[in-house]
Amino acid sequence: MLRHVVRILRSDWAGWAPSMGVVAAVTILVTACTNQFLWTSSTEFLDAARRSGLDGGEFAMVSMTIYTVIALLAVCSLTVVGSATVERTRSTFAQWQLMGASPRQVRACLWALVGLASFVGAVPGVVLGSVLSSLVVPWFNAMAGASFPGGTGDFAPPPFTPSAVAGSAALVLSVVTCLLGAAWPAHRAALVEPVEAMRGPAAVQSRRAWGRWLVGGLLLACAVAMAVATPRTLDPAQVGRSTTATVNAATWVGGLSAGAVYVAGPALVHVALSLAHQVLRLLRVPVGQVAARSARAQAAMNANTIAPLAAAIGLGGVIFTATGSYLAVMTRAGFPLEDPNLTDVALLSGLFCLMAIATSMAVIALSGRDQVREHTTLRASGMSPVQVSRLVAWQSFCLALCAAGMGLLPVALVAWLVVSCSLALVGSVALSVPWLGLAAGFLVCWFVLWAVQFSQAMPWLRREAAAGLRHA
Repeated sequence: MLRHVVRILRSDWAGWAPSMGVVAAVTILVTACTNQFLWTSSTEFLDAARRSGLDGGEFAMVSMTIYTVIALLAVCSLTVVGSATVERTRSTFAQWQLMGASPRQVRACLWALVGLASFVGAVPGVVLGSVLSSLVVPWFNAMAGASFPGGTGDFAPPPFTPSAVAGSAALVLSVVTCLLGAAWPAHRAALVEPVEAMRGPAAVQSRRAWGRWLVGGLLLACAVAMAVATPRTLDPAQVGRSTTATVNAATWVGGLSAGAVYVAGPALVHVALSLAHQVLRLLRVPVGQVAARSARAQAAMNANTIAPLAAAIGLGGVIFTATGSYLAVMTRAGFPLEDPNLTDVALLSGLFCLMAIATSMAVIALSGRDQVREHTTLRASGMSPVQVSRLVAWQSFCLALCAAGMGLLPVALVAWLVVSCSLALVGSVALSVPWLGLAAGFLVCWFVLWAVQFSQAMPWLRREAAAGLRHA
């Protein structure tokens, strides 16, 4: 079995390499965080801090925000990679079932494939993460100590050495997270009739889509309930404390609504692309209709492409809406903050966005052969290379629009919460939404999706359709 799994990876190594690169990049970050946590929690570090009159736990508290962002990044990227791996090989394992493989064997092979691909990507990530931790972790602790009220004084931390425990933990966490992302798709793929799977993704619609709607609806209901209840708990006499509580509530509301979008993503993508198809039909854009219909047929894989981009737009919008609105409320209340430093917020948001873009590019790379097959089939049916190029542009536009729409839902709920809280605290609306940044996010998503898909299609558009069909 393992021999056949290795053969699947070797048959399209260029398509699998970007996904392994994403796993490696995430593992580097996780390795650095685990090394930092174990070092600052060690007995030697705590004793050295105590001798200098410092509380060693303050270093961990300063790092908590980074831990949270890296954890969200790891869950979002690695589960998407695991799910996309299953979707990429669904037809292959359907052929196995037609040849006599049992659902249990198919499920085991899918788990082995995801586990092997994530392990191959995580191992170099652990090695590079351990090397980089020797430089980054001491520097970060020195920078964090400079922000303490009294500084660090004569504090001399013990020498830092990368921990084997941290590397092992990062390796296990990365592989297990990928397997968790593949768990339900693998179970569903093993139960689908092989004839249905061979007909293509459009024929393999989940019969349990109601489960996604139910869980997503519950998360969204919790977010709405928190947004409604928070303004009633604020005290206008204590603006500073109430504004901080508003920011904390906005973080929870944004996280819950983003979770709802993530869970219901495939179903939402199918609905959004169906709506886009109808709109383009009314506008009489034939190539756009074909593009939207094609994207809807690949809704499961496209949901994996869109999910990280929507998460990046939503997270960035929530963070900057909450932070900017906090500054606006404090200014309206008569307590303006002079020269606020939002560099750390911008850096963390930028890191998340870069990793989200890399994850989406990796998912598109996995579906490269399917795209080549589709484009060459359309050319064999009479489409010209120019029309196929327009189809790629329209399809990337529809996907970017879906990502932006899904990402705006958490931002809209947070904006509603901020408006209600600002009216309760200062009697007027104090809201700051980064519209320019959100518009730039949509344009970047569109450009990235178009550039990656067009770069895959371009070599085959210059050849005969028969060559593309033989390759696919």
